[in-house]
Amino acid sequence: MGEPERWKCKSYLRVYLVSPMSESKLTQTIAVTNRAGIHARAATLIAELIRGYDAQVLLRKDRESVDSTDVLQVLSLGAGHGEELFLEASGNDAEAALQALVQLFTENFGESQAETEHE
Repeated sequence: MGEPERWKCKSYLRVYLVSPMSESKLTQTIAVTNRAGIHARAATLIAELIRGYDAQVLLRKDRESVDSTDVLQVLSLGAGHGEELFLEASGNDAEAALQALVQLFTENFGESQAETEHE
């Protein structure tokens, strides 16, 4: 069965120019659609993915912002199913890093929903 409409992955991309001498920052909001939320395996996949790009990506939930390449920091967000995260990226590969991260979230970190229901 399909996901209820409210749990479908929503994301919005915005570009901000911080100052003429600095690089621009890309921002995006995304919902956690994985039933288990962001657990240890998912946090590891996020960190490994972003480490492969020349970009700095911050994840923010509520008022807490963390470095996406640090597994423990990502876990500390405690992001559960249905919660929204704000992503902010800068660097040469910022756009590609955000696109890859959104795809990872959209694919529920490579887990079938049946797998996460039994955890």
